[in-house]
Amino acid sequence: MRILFVAPRPFWPPRRGEQARLWGFVSYLRTSHQVAVLTLIPPGHQPAEIPAHLRQAYVEVRTRSIFRNLLTRPLQPLQVSLHREPALARVMARELEQFAPQVVVLMLSRLGWLLPQLAEIPTVVDFVDSLALNMRQRARFDPFLAPLWRWESARMASWERWVAGCATVGTVVAERDRQAVMGGREDLAPKLQVVPFGIPVPDTFSPSRPPQPTLLTTGNLGYFPTVQGIGWFARQVWPRLRRRFPALRWIVAGSRPSRRIRRLVRWGVELIPEPESFAPLWRQASVAVAPIFAGSGTPIKVLEAMAAGVPVVTTPAAAQGLDGIPSQALAQAANAEQWVELIAALLEHPRQAEEQAAVAFAWVRSKHHLPRVGSAFQEVLGAAAMHHR
Repeated sequence: MRILFVAPRPFWPPRRGEQARLWGFVSYLRTSHQVAVLTLIPPGHQPAEIPAHLRQAYVEVRTRSIFRNLLTRPLQPLQVSLHREPALARVMARELEQFAPQVVVLMLSRLGWLLPQLAEIPTVVDFVDSLALNMRQRARFDPFLAPLWRWESARMASWERWVAGCATVGTVVAERDRQAVMGGREDLAPKLQVVPFGIPVPDTFSPSRPPQPTLLTTGNLGYFPTVQGIGWFARQVWPRLRRRFPALRWIVAGSRPSRRIRRLVRWGVELIPEPESFAPLWRQASVAVAPIFAGSGTPIKVLEAMAAGVPVVTTPAAAQGLDGIPSQALAQAANAEQWVELIAALLEHPRQAEEQAAVAFAWVRSKHHLPRVGSAFQEVLGAAAMHHR
C-alpha cells in the first residue's frame, strides 16, 4: 500500500505526543508499505535530519497566510487558521499525482481543511485526541485566558464533528476522546475508532530498584497541563514528602522546559532538560509521578513509566485516558494528602511497588506495544481503502 501522511509539524525529533504518534506509525508501516510524509514547518525553521530513508516534503507556513486567515475567516478555529497554508494544498496535489497514494492520513483535525481536496481518495484523520476537550479542560485551570479557551473549544467541537463526518474514518487514542469528538452525534460512532497510543515495550518485566528513593516526572515541559500539574505538585506535595523522606530526590526531565519549570530548582528539584535518553533516568526512579489535571488523550509519560517497570502515581483525570487499565496497575490520588500517602506507601513497601509495576507492565505490553498498535492502524488503513473503493 502507498500511504501519504500529512502533518502540521515535522515528527523528528518526536518531542510532542502527535510527533511520537506519527513516528511510531511511520517506523512500523515503512517496513512493508511505501510511505511518504508531507509536513508543515514554522517560518524559518530548519527540519532535523530523520534517522530513516523516507520520501518527505516540507512546506513553510507563511506569516501572511496566518494573518489572511484571521482576517477572512474570523469564525474558523485558531488552530485551523494557524495551519491553513495554501502552498500545502498545492504540494499535496503534486504528491497525489506523483506518489499516487492509496490512502492519505491527516494528522490532527487542524488539517481537516484539506478534506474537500481529498474527496476521491480514502482519507483517515488521526485526531489523536480531542482538541476541543483539551481546551475545555484548560479553561478550568487557566482563568486569565479562560474565555478564549472556551470560545476556541466551542469552535473546535463543531470543527471536529465536521471533520469526522467528511473523513473516511477517524481515529483517536482513547474512548473519552472518541466521545468528545462525537459530541453526542451517534451517526459519527461507526466512523470513529480507538487506536491506542503505541510505544516500544521490552519483552520482559524488569523492575527498577534504585539505591536512593527518587521520584521522576517526564514529559513536554512546555505543555500547559504538564507545567500546571508539576507546579501544583511542587507547592502542595513535594514539601511534605521532603519532610517525611529527607533523602528523597525529585527529577523532572523533558523537552522545552518553561520558566516556571526552571524555577523549581530553587525548591530542590533536579531539572534535566532535553535528555538524550530517558532509560538511565527510569533506572534511577522509585516512583513515577504524573500530576495531570487537564488535557486530553492518553498520558504518554504514564505508559513509558509502566514500560520501564516503574510504579506510577497519577490523577483520576489522567486515568480516564487509560482505557481498561486494571485498578492494581495504577495509584490514583485525588488530593495532596492522598498523593503523600500513596507515594509514601510505594517508597516504604518495595514489594508492593514491584507488584503494582508488574501488573502495569503486563497491561501496557498487551495494549500499547508499538507492533500491536501499528498492526491495528494498518488494518484501519486497509479497511478505509477497501471501503472507499
